Amino acid sequence: MSFFPSDWDDEDEDDFNGNVEELVKEFENRNRDDFSPRELLEIYRYYSMDQLFSGVEGTGKSHMKMVLELGMSQFPYIPVFTLHMVEILMGEKNYRLARKYISQAKEYNAFEPALFFMEAVVYSLEGRNEKALDLMNTGLELAADDAETIEDFLELLMFYGRFEMALPVLEKALRKGQDVSYILEKWLDIATEDEDIGKIIPLLERMVDENPYSEDAWYLLGSAHLDLENYDKAAQSFDYAVTINENFLEAWNGYLEALYETGKYTDFIKHHTEQKPRFSTGAFDELAGLHAWSLYETGIIADSRNLYRQILKKNPQDSESWYSLGLTWHYEQNYASALPYLERAYELNPSESDYGIVLAAAYFGLQETEKWDALYDILAQEHPEEEEIYLDWGVALHETGDTDRALEVTQTGLKQNPNSFRLMYRLSAICYITGQQAAAEYLLETALSVNAEEHAQMFIFAPELKKAGSLLRIIARYVNPGL
Repeated sequence: MSFFPSDWDDEDEDDFNGNVEELVKEFENRNRDDFSPRELLEIYRYYSMDQLFSGVEGTGKSHMKMVLELGMSQFPYIPVFTLHMVEILMGEKNYRLARKYISQAKEYNAFEPALFFMEAVVYSLEGRNEKALDLMNTGLELAADDAETIEDFLELLMFYGRFEMALPVLEKALRKGQDVSYILEKWLDIATEDEDIGKIIPLLERMVDENPYSEDAWYLLGSAHLDLENYDKAAQSFDYAVTINENFLEAWNGYLEALYETGKYTDFIKHHTEQKPRFSTGAFDELAGLHAWSLYETGIIADSRNLYRQILKKNPQDSESWYSLGLTWHYEQNYASALPYLERAYELNPSESDYGIVLAAAYFGLQETEKWDALYDILAQEHPEEEEIYLDWGVALHETGDTDRALEVTQTGLKQNPNSFRLMYRLSAICYITGQQAAAEYLLETALSVNAEEHAQMFIFAPELKKAGSLLRIIARYVNPGL
């Protein structure tokens, strides 16, 4: 078990130096019944490692349970056997039996905090949070200032995703002056919900307040903000980390990414150029694509394209670089040059809707009607929630004279995305153009009630609507209600 190392082994024994496989044979053949705690743990580890590497449940788990049951019955005062058994039972969601074993172990180990911690997790997994918190607090009282036990419990809580329960444990560790930076880093690696990441930001801020010269604390704070897409705050935190330790490569990578995400392309290029020679070859390889696009954004287009070609030479399966290289031509409306790169990106990753949308736009720019129409149709089926597909498809149909189909496509898009004010405005415009004034006015009012600020996009699509008095009066009621 990874959370509670063998703290409960027989302390009088030295490290096991025997033949584990022979020991296992003796156990399986029942050649003897008097195994020591150390021997039972070695047999258990043998079976657990065998199951881990085989990846198949079966006799391995049953043997593990047999060993642990023998350990619990012969050595009830050593709770590690119960803790391992409870871990297995939690994986099976057999919480009732897990609690039974813990209760039995408590009869011999009434003040062992690990048992209370495990029982707290079991109750939490059952959804009995109030009981879980009571047990956790008891465990913390029993653990007192034992830093190792508190850290073990934190790892246990994070493994099972009990982030809410972990917060007071982290608080205690910080109050005791423990270095829990590696545990917080694990938290960031494990947590998948923004809410869980956001919960530890106050703790990280407290860490940097208490030790403002800790590059690790600043780095973790920056990482949390980066995960939450708070790029300005991330950049500031990473900046402190690399100022304290200019050789902190991970912090430099985070800092550069944050600069890129905030649109500070010139700063990105400057720091990237300065730091790259200071580190080993390949240290910043993951940022190569960001560097290439930063060059494009700052007008150094030839170098940008050359860098993308270098990236693709090393990794021809990098769909994002194929796509970005194509964009450097697409944005210049040089669709013929953009096309092979965009086609390759879409070929490599057809599930990425943006690749298909831009490729269809390139086909439209090249007047390849059959290709863009067919591709928009495919995209609408595969990504019905993407309003951009219907908006672009409708423009293409309208501009090629098929306004009736543009109306149909936009209606379909709105059915799939009933809260899209952009599609409401578009459908209102098309309805007005096709002589359906009442429907146009109704749709316009609906769109204005959702987002009045975006009404101007109607006129981008159909400039002639700037002369439609009935529509302008409706817009005025929402945009200038005091007039």
